[in-house]
Amino acid sequence: MELTVCPECGRPAEILWRAVMPSTDGLVEHAKILCIDRHWFLLPTATLGLDPGGREIGSWW
Repeated sequence: MELTVCPECGRPAEILWRAVMPSTDGLVEHAKILCIDRHWFLLPTATLGLDPGGREIGSWW
C-alpha cells in the first residue's frame, strides 16, 4: 500500500494505481488516489505529497 495526502482535506489517501499519459508537454505520470473521507482524484504524481495549500509535507501517518 502506498500512501499520500488528499489534496482536498489533507488527510491520508491511498494511491490506487499509476499510469503514464500523454500531454502537450510529453508523457506525464498520473495516479488515482482515494482518501479516507472517500474523496478521489486522478492527478499528476508530481503533485503528490502536497498539502491543500500546495506546500510540501512530511510523512505524518
